[in-house]
Amino acid sequence: IRLLDKLLGEYLGTVLVFSRTKHGAKKINRAVRQMGHAAAEIHSNRSLSQRREALEGFKSGKYRVLVATDIAARGIDVMGIEVVVNFDLPAQPEDYVHRIGRTARAGRAGKAISFATPDEQSDIRHIERLVRIRLPISHLPELPQARPVPQTPGPSRPYARTQGPRRHHATSGRTNQWRGGRHRRRR
Repeated sequence: IRLLDKLLGEYLGTVLVFSRTKHGAKKINRAVRQMGHAAAEIHSNRSLSQRREALEGFKSGKYRVLVATDIAARGIDVMGIEVVVNFDLPAQPEDYVHRIGRTARAGRAGKAISFATPDEQSDIRHIERLVRIRLPISHLPELPQARPVPQTPGPSRPYARTQGPRRHHATSGRTNQWRGGRHRRRR
C-alpha cells in the first residue's frame, strides 16, 4: 500500500488500479480513500448501478482513482487515464494486455506499472512471451512513512481534472516499473 501511496503522489492524473480479487479491490479502495484520494471500486460484489456510478464518476473526474478487478479490464473506454497499476498480476497473461489497454487510448502514450514479487517471475515471463517485449524491472524505491490510519474513515477530498496541458512522461509506450516490491501475507 505504501508503494501505491508513493505512486499516487507522483502521478497527479487519473489512476486505474487492478486487483486480482474483489476483496483485494475493496481493501485497496479503503486504503486509497484513507490516504485522502477520491476513489471508487468496481467488482462483482457491486450492483450494476454501483458499477455505473463508479465508472461515470471516474470518467467525469469525481473519482481520481478507480480500483477494479478484471471485470473492468475489457470494454471500458475512459480517455486520459495517466497510469494503470497492476497491484496484483492477473491470473491469465491475456488479462494483462486488456488491463494495460485502458491507458494509451487513441494513439496516446500510456504507462502501466505492475507490482510483483520474486516468486511471480514465471508469471512475468508468460506475459513477456505474450506481448513479445521484455518488461523493464525497477527496484523498490524509498517509500514514505506509513500513514496513521484514522479510526473512522473521513471524507475523501474531491478531485477535479484540470483543463490545462497534460503532462506525459516520455515513454515509448507501456512500461512496467517497481516489479519487485510488493509482498503478500500468506494465509
